[in-house]
Amino acid sequence: MKLAKRKSRPHFFESGEVLQVWTREATDFKAALDEHAIVAITDPQGRITFVNDKFCAISGYSREELLGQNHRIINSGHHSKAFFRDLWTTITRGLVWRGDIKNRAKDGSFYWVATTIVPFLDDHRRPRQFVAIHADITELKRVQSELAQKLRLQQLLAELLGQFVALPSGQVDEAIEKTQRLIVETLGLDRSTLWQVAEGRPSMILTHCWQRPGWPALPPHFETEGKLPWAHAKVAGGESFWFTSIDDLPPEAAHDLESFRIHGPKSNVTIPLIANGQVFGALAFATLAKERKWRMDEIAELKMVAQIIANVLGRERADERSEQLRTEIAHSTRVAMLGELAAALAHELNQPLTAILSNAQAARRFIAEGIIEVDELRAILNDIIRDDKRAGDVIHNLRRMLNNTPAVPEACSLNDLVCEVAVFLNGEMLSQKIELRQTLAPALPRVQMAPVELQQVLVNLLLNAAQAMKHTPGDRRQIDIETRGGEGAVTVSIRDHGCGIPLEQMSKVFEPFHTTKSAGLGMGLAICRRLIEAHGGRIEAGNHEAGGATFWFSLPALVEPPLK
Repeated sequence: MKLAKRKSRPHFFESGEVLQVWTREATDFKAALDEHAIVAITDPQGRITFVNDKFCAISGYSREELLGQNHRIINSGHHSKAFFRDLWTTITRGLVWRGDIKNRAKDGSFYWVATTIVPFLDDHRRPRQFVAIHADITELKRVQSELAQKLRLQQLLAELLGQFVALPSGQVDEAIEKTQRLIVETLGLDRSTLWQVAEGRPSMILTHCWQRPGWPALPPHFETEGKLPWAHAKVAGGESFWFTSIDDLPPEAAHDLESFRIHGPKSNVTIPLIANGQVFGALAFATLAKERKWRMDEIAELKMVAQIIANVLGRERADERSEQLRTEIAHSTRVAMLGELAAALAHELNQPLTAILSNAQAARRFIAEGIIEVDELRAILNDIIRDDKRAGDVIHNLRRMLNNTPAVPEACSLNDLVCEVAVFLNGEMLSQKIELRQTLAPALPRVQMAPVELQQVLVNLLLNAAQAMKHTPGDRRQIDIETRGGEGAVTVSIRDHGCGIPLEQMSKVFEPFHTTKSAGLGMGLAICRRLIEAHGGRIEAGNHEAGGATFWFSLPALVEPPLK
């Protein structure tokens, strides 16, 4: 008996099961891919034929809005045309393209995706569709951008520290505005302003500003008085403040809010400038185009920038104040010195005025007596003119020495100035029975210095020499003043015949506030040294071997072109 043959299952059943398995696996794979990645499929012309839920979620568009469109719908404008041309050339040649793309969502926000685009080819090796698989890297890009920005800012701070260490005062303003520009550009801001406190008023004045082109400029020397009371109070108290939105300002800043609306800041950081424990201004950074959230590490670094600038400006302000004080002290010294010359001035003016009076009375007497001799009257009038000019010269010199306006350097003859000062002090020397002996070198080169300053040096040294001989016997009461030239310099020496300079005081004679006079300021010789050294010269003192002290100073000889 034959065994019946076993019927076999039709082949199509086996194929159906395999198809089911493949379909199920494809569905599972698609679900896993949808869960992990952002997926889009386009046809050979680049039209979107499929997007998954994650693509819709990140782009903000519905599936219906995307299908049939190309990817230009989410183009952010960040990448160049060459970027997309290279992408399209790669995938149309059947090659895989990988790269990072910045896209724009429907609400206008931006996002970054790491993208792989795989072309699927037909039997003729031509793309029949493109599958783009994306991963959201927006947060990664943000962190990378912040780290890069922080690194650039730290490098900038390091450069600033070196730049401002020994910056000449004439370059400070330019360096500050350059710093403002670099920080604005580095942090992606729009404006930086520097304000300084107005003297005696609850206000600040805009002194430095840099902002991106295209925004309305703040008025030059813009003053905040009455416009930003809350901000001024914060700065005056040494307190920094910042806001992401002007709507974040507290109720007490309501008046400031209106000013901020007018002048544009959407977000702002303001940091006080403090030097020597005093607030003298503020440094501010702002965005004008959109609001910005400030990070605490950014604010800490901006505070470092403010401190660097505060130190530079504080040093400059201290130098200006010191110079102002030196000028005021020099002026006070000149006034005090001229007070000592009151008797000499009276003597110098009394002589020409007495002569003028005598000549005028003589002329009137001749006329009254009917004696009119033309030659005699002409001689009398010439004498009156001469004496009037002499009195005018005395007054002019007094006014010039007393004036507190800046002295203007000019080519000076030391011999002429020595003679002028000798005449000026003639009455003082006569009253003290002092003989002033002059030894002036002929053809002495001129020097470049303000005459009033040279007069001040000569008068101070001669009066000190006279003061040093208060107890010197009459036959030795002499001051020797000598000029000489050589080796590119002109030298003046003044020697008295007094008691000399005590050895323990020799090193201090030119120090400020050092004096041996009971009513002296102790600034005369210090000012003399400052004036001489400011013009490239030097001044020294010593005791003469035959007794008395000698002071001498030298100045560079002025090189003048030969006369043609």
